[in-house]
Amino acid sequence: MSSKNTKQSFTVDPKDLARVNAYRRIGAGLIFMALPAIEIYRRIYLDKERKIQQGEYNPKEGTLRLFSEEEKLEKFKNSWMTKIFGEK
Repeated sequence: MSSKNTKQSFTVDPKDLARVNAYRRIGAGLIFMALPAIEIYRRIYLDKERKIQQGEYNPKEGTLRLFSEEEKLEKFKNSWMTKIFGEK
């Protein structure tokens, strides 16, 4: 057995490389558009509620502190998402 590391070299036309990169960007863009669209559809047409934060993680101690009901409502009403999109 030979332990040579041989690489096969090939050239890619810059137009083809640009086309591949464009397709990759389109694919990534579709994913980033589909996920919020699904959430909006779920809220508007299926009458689902927005998820409310249940607690917070402290990375220094490695603990999870659950919120009380008052803290949940306070976090929900003071979040920037609620200020932009409303409470539903």
